[in-house]
Amino acid sequence: MSNPFDSILDRIRGRRETINGDLHITSEEHEFIFCKSNDSITNIEEQLKTFDLPGDYVSFLGQFDSAVLFQHIEYGGGYDILSPQHVIKYWKSYSIDHPYYPIAWSSHSTGCICVDQDRIHSGNGYLTWVGSIIPDDTIDIDLTFTEWLDKLIEHEGKEFWIPAYEE
Repeated sequence: MSNPFDSILDRIRGRRETINGDLHITSEEHEFIFCKSNDSITNIEEQLKTFDLPGDYVSFLGQFDSAVLFQHIEYGGGYDILSPQHVIKYWKSYSIDHPYYPIAWSSHSTGCICVDQDRIHSGNGYLTWVGSIIPDDTIDIDLTFTEWLDKLIEHEGKEFWIPAYEE
């Protein structure tokens, strides 16, 4: 049975292998690791019951517990799509205030991709970038998790939502 993220993951170029149930994709420069989820949707929702959860993000967590994206083969970095446990840990560690909670960490700009709970049902996307150095430094991304992941792969890991980014 295919999951809704198959077509997005198929666009990542590289050698694919499954190791202990986790999908590893390695290109000349980057590695991607999608860690298989062993949790039920109900268990995921229970772990994150503090938050209003978007359906596409829950669907991803039902397939993959977490992921590493665009990690450079030699230098590391990249993006971490956070496991439910790390969502809570980062939320507390970085004192991220309502309506935000983190779902991905960027080593490039040292910030979090957060769900803006006030915009989940807006129909215009709900993600916001929150800087870790200046938490009030936010950028509305106006995409859903699925749209963001798709666009991140399309832009080859470049932070397209940051104004300094020029294509």
